[in-house]
Amino acid sequence: NKSKFNLIQGLSRLGNFMRFLFKMFIYALGMLMCFLLGLYWWMHRSITNNLSPGDDVQLAIELGDSAKKVGQKLQELNLNTGPKAFSFASQLVGLHKELKVGVYSISHGESLASTLTRISSGEGIHAAITFLEGWTFAQVIAEINKNPNITQTLDSSNINTLSKLLADELGLETMSIEGWIFPDTYFFQYGASDQQLIRRAVWLQKKALDEIWEKRSVNSKLSNRLEALNLASIIEKETQHSPDRTLVSSVFHNRLAIKMRLQSDPTIIYGLGEKFDGNLRRHHLKKESSYNSYLRAGLPPTPISNPGRKALLAAVQPADTKALYFVARGDGTSHFSLNFRDHKKAVNFFQKGIGSRPESRVAVKLK
Repeated sequence: NKSKFNLIQGLSRLGNFMRFLFKMFIYALGMLMCFLLGLYWWMHRSITNNLSPGDDVQLAIELGDSAKKVGQKLQELNLNTGPKAFSFASQLVGLHKELKVGVYSISHGESLASTLTRISSGEGIHAAITFLEGWTFAQVIAEINKNPNITQTLDSSNINTLSKLLADELGLETMSIEGWIFPDTYFFQYGASDQQLIRRAVWLQKKALDEIWEKRSVNSKLSNRLEALNLASIIEKETQHSPDRTLVSSVFHNRLAIKMRLQSDPTIIYGLGEKFDGNLRRHHLKKESSYNSYLRAGLPPTPISNPGRKALLAAVQPADTKALYFVARGDGTSHFSLNFRDHKKAVNFFQKGIGSRPESRVAVKLK
């Protein structure tokens, strides 16, 4: 009986102990739930109590900023957080090493959680920059350098050296990056580097060139993509009038076919570089240069500008004509001629105001 009594006592004590453990478990679970609910509230509470509805502040995160540094910047913006709080929150959710460079707009009602989510995913304010059709690489770099939202990492003191360096680094098939920048408007995060923009622009130009090269017509006398890029860069500088692009292309194709010099003023201007003062003079046409298409036959050694899609397409799809000459009319359009005699008359009328208005004898063969 005594052993039976001891067994009952043991089971009773065990039961009491299990009940105690269960109570402690419930208590700990309750404490954990309270902690998690408190943590959730803390993470999702507004940190913008000092902002009025409709107001916002801009947080700039720079390369190398730690979570503590970001928290300090938030505190300096008069938000309800600081270096320790933000660092703890970012480590708690494992995002302390995922903070993206950029500028972030923080508006009324934002929380630590929403701010961390946007910063870690790079959902910041986007800046923009536009590269125009026909710009040279020097003009592209000048536009980049004057944009305060772009981080400058490239040495542009010598534009030719930089052009060759980038052409080599990006694996281009030319000795210059000229022609390989796709003209477009680019949106980027504040603080993006000049190299990032250039790499994206080069990738887009390669893509456009590959796609358009596959659309070349039987009239094209170009041997490869590089020749197409080169010719397109000249067309881009010769005319901005869309209907004239394929006609200008036709003139150059016809000249290339009979090994006649292109005699394109923009090639000479490009070769002169910074020496060009805006006036092309007769002695410039006689100046020896690898870009002087009045003295040298064929295409210049590199493109002379960054052509857009329309110029690229015109380069590989020239109009089917026998035109060999064209001259600017002064209104953005061009007059095309079959021979030098007609061309001379057109030059006299449109550029010198001599003689009567010439009629165009150029016929475009329809496909």
